[in-house]
Amino acid sequence: MSPVSRRLLLGGGIVLCAWLALRALPTASTLTVAEPSLQSTPDSRPRGHVRLAGEWRQLVALCEKGGDAEAVKKRLAETKEHWLLEEPEVLAEVIGQLLRQGDDAATGISFETGPGGALRGWPTLRVFLLDLLAVTDPDLAGGIAREVLASTGSAEEFAVALKPLLLGGPWQAPAAELEGHFSRLLGNPAWQNKVGLAEALDLSRTAALPGTTAILARWVDRAPPAAEAGIMALHETAAAHPKLALEMIASDGALFNAQPELRASLLARATISDPEQAAGIEHYLRNPSIPVSEKQQFLALFPLRSASTGFRLYGSPPSPFDIAAVRADDRAALDAAGRWKADPAMAGLGTALQSLEQRLQGWVHQGGD
Repeated sequence: MSPVSRRLLLGGGIVLCAWLALRALPTASTLTVAEPSLQSTPDSRPRGHVRLAGEWRQLVALCEKGGDAEAVKKRLAETKEHWLLEEPEVLAEVIGQLLRQGDDAATGISFETGPGGALRGWPTLRVFLLDLLAVTDPDLAGGIAREVLASTGSAEEFAVALKPLLLGGPWQAPAAELEGHFSRLLGNPAWQNKVGLAEALDLSRTAALPGTTAILARWVDRAPPAAEAGIMALHETAAAHPKLALEMIASDGALFNAQPELRASLLARATISDPEQAAGIEHYLRNPSIPVSEKQQFLALFPLRSASTGFRLYGSPPSPFDIAAVRADDRAALDAAGRWKADPAMAGLGTALQSLEQRLQGWVHQGGD
């Protein structure tokens, strides 16, 4: 199977928003928006809230002027750096208030992911706020993120808002909730060609859940506009969690019937030294309903260990393959090839099995065995 590009060249619309007057920010830890009062004055707010609100107004004004994108990007990076010096609870409260106000402006900057899932390119100011939200107070961030997920019309906002729900530990959203958000993202017709959707496909690998993996696979099986990015995300999921992909395919006999080459390549990522995965692959090869041509393609690819690189919106990039584990699996694959050659149910695969055995013998020899 030919490698596919990690990123799509996607166009982004320009969002023009008028600046709205800021409401008084709350002084308590609650995120409920306070009603205006005749006694309320800017000075009644905590000093940190007032300063951040003033800097936000300057950012909105700068973007509305339509200045140089590189200058805006530099200003946002500097703002992010010193805003992160604030108390996480204070920053989360201010971000929540600003997001609820709805103020926004296009920055002229392309969406770009950097190290650790943090952005270094923010197409709108609301995306900038959501990027900061993920590293603030985890409890407040999760609540604010859920508000955005329930109301936003932007695929990029939706994708970035998911980050606090994937932090892991006590703050990670339950499986059912993540599956619901992922289904909504992939099911929105207006988002099918958006860069936010393409970036968020990595949720499958990061969450490592049967439900999210199945949602991605069935979406890809319908051949959506972003199918190329979806296939890459499925392969990254299968590379990191081969048992998850194998069990998903085994449980749905109709999955990828129209894309047999994709099914074969995903199964070729199985870790054959794992007895459960080995049994699953042998069942696949003996299955008379699987076309011989598909099985031959599997054997031509197996064991598939291609890797991808680049920053990801969620978590760390895919980990490199462990050399010792690869060598051990090569030996297990060579043993399996010998068993398969002697299996009468696989008699029609003799030539492909012979080629596989020869290839594995070369790899094992190169590994020093």
